[in-house]
Amino acid sequence: MKTSQFFAILAIIGLIGFSSCSKKSDDVAPEETATTAGFRVKVDGKTYAPDFSYALASFPANDKYYGVYGLDSKTSDVVAIALPNTAGVGTHEISTVTFGVLNLGNESYSTINGGTGTITITKKTATNVVGTFSFTAYDATGKLKKALTEGSFNVNVR
Repeated sequence: MKTSQFFAILAIIGLIGFSSCSKKSDDVAPEETATTAGFRVKVDGKTYAPDFSYALASFPANDKYYGVYGLDSKTSDVVAIALPNTAGVGTHEISTVTFGVLNLGNESYSTINGGTGTITITKKTATNVVGTFSFTAYDATGKLKKALTEGSFNVNVR
């Protein structure tokens, strides 16, 4: 994927994040445990627990994917995982097809820039996606990296 296409996808993710900041009944608050509902991950060992978490049945700009998101509405930081619509229960290796992104402050990281990891889906229905993940993501230069570990999600599909 070309760098410009990648940044276009990140921009769309950001727009979705900003437009998703109003509290709705299907949003999940961080006080709920990740085993019941929510989104959690450690970024370089520091806990990231966003105040909104959800899944979209189609990923922005590509309806052949679905995305799982954790969004911090105060900072606009977002962690997103994209999988093909055909990806169901099981472990999926990070690749150019299954990938993760992180927007943290003014910095963007992606597994498309050379990262590795796995995403495990333990439950997938029309209304809910549950799983775990870990991956290493790099910035566009390929020099700076972030390690996302102990990730878990149990989110509603919008």
